[in-house]
Amino acid sequence: MASRILFSNGVFTAAAGFEQHPVTYVSWYGATAFASYYGWRLPTEWEWQAVADYDGSYTYGCGTTKNNSIANYYNSDHPYGTTPVGQYGVFGYGMADMAGNVWEWTGSCYYANCDGDYRVLRGGSWDNIGYYCTVSYRPYDYPGSLGSNGGFRVCR
Repeated sequence: MASRILFSNGVFTAAAGFEQHPVTYVSWYGATAFASYYGWRLPTEWEWQAVADYDGSYTYGCGTTKNNSIANYYNSDHPYGTTPVGQYGVFGYGMADMAGNVWEWTGSCYYANCDGDYRVLRGGSWDNIGYYCTVSYRPYDYPGSLGSNGGFRVCR
């Protein structure tokens, strides 16, 4: 797959048709560097979960149930890939895509004794079954990993 980020004449742009899609193929290192450059950071996994769970009743970041009209996940009748951010509306605290679309890096280590080897991802993605989009699902990956289903969100 070709990059969706283009660089021409000293300017970065998104490829046509992907201007509103989440960034993908970004490592934890890249996401952290981007956030830091702008004075932001990646949310901790607990901050991410508190926002995704909203009032304590959410099973998914889009409410108590999921269906193909409110989240982009595997076999949800959407194109095989990312969709524009916010296509399914906003939920809870006004956040979009807390369930599906892309996995989101967090600032948290997977193990309490953090050696930096594993970082927590949350939210599920377009190529995962719905179970992986639950608020409680807690996978990890190496911080240098890149993928078509991984992205991030930032906070202050």
